Amino acid sequence: MNKKIYTTRLKLRPFVPADLTGLRAIVENEEIAEMASFRVAANAFESDYFLQQLMQPNIWAMTIKQTSEVIGSVGLYPVVGDNHERDPLKLELGYMLNQDFWGRGYMTEAVQSILNHTFHENSAYVVLASTYAENKRSAAILEHLSFKKVGEHVLPASVLNPVSRQENFYQLTAQAFIEGGHYATH
Repeated sequence: MNKKIYTTRLKLRPFVPADLTGLRAIVENEEIAEMASFRVAANAFESDYFLQQLMQPNIWAMTIKQTSEVIGSVGLYPVVGDNHERDPLKLELGYMLNQDFWGRGYMTEAVQSILNHTFHENSAYVVLASTYAENKRSAAILEHLSFKKVGEHVLPASVLNPVSRQENFYQLTAQAFIEGGHYATH
């Protein structure tokens, strides 16, 4: 399902090696890393490693149609169940966006389009997502697209997490997506 997807303002496509410069502006930014829950890349080598991880099925580079500038990523990741096997009907949504483009609706546009294609492919999918409670922008995207909050967990302070943080968990079914008015039939 890693075909190119076009929205009003964006082209979503697989990542390529030439995307390193645009990706560095995202993965080397501490505020983005903190909100998206990844370790900030310290240099070009670490950013390139990050890029290699994004060059897989069901992960798209978000680019502006007119300029082809990489401004973010959106992906659907496999979910492993309690039996340690991949659940074929569950996917986890993950995304990150260059801070210069926050608040303009690009992520909502990209995620809505990805979900539309996903539920067209198989209406039995359940899409999961999580965000830290303080990441109000991310929660707003999920709630706008009809994700329902299904739980929360407080992550204790640790070496990787200097302060305890609340993580909120969401899920979305095709039915909720359709009832929310976000499902395109074309």
